[in-house]
Amino acid sequence: MQTCPRCERPVAPEALFCPQCGAQLKVPSVQGEIIDGTRRFAKHPPIRPGRAARLSIIPGLGHWYAGAPARGLVFFAAIVGPLVIGTELDLTGIGAALGIPLDIGGLGLWAFCAYDAYRTARNRIRPAA
Repeated sequence: MQTCPRCERPVAPEALFCPQCGAQLKVPSVQGEIIDGTRRFAKHPPIRPGRAARLSIIPGLGHWYAGAPARGLVFFAAIVGPLVIGTELDLTGIGAALGIPLDIGGLGLWAFCAYDAYRTARNRIRPAA
């Protein structure tokens, strides 16, 4: 008869757990192989932030490359959508009167799309803190 290491009460020799306190008495051996994860990373090249920004020449493609396809689709729809359906906001007359170049709104959003793709890719490669 063996005793429980936690409560020191007698336990049957074939018991896996102590019936009194629930302590595990026998640890089953684990068999398996060690998986080398470096081959997985060799198949997938690292994300490059500069490439993500350059791919944003087509709005949203840089985000798709950086692993944020939903965000890329939103940028694509926000930049290309108004041009396709003809609802782009033209405030050049008001901007000329105020002296503010308001016709660069789409270009500004496009530039922000490239910056955000760069930032997204950079955050994907940064180790978690």
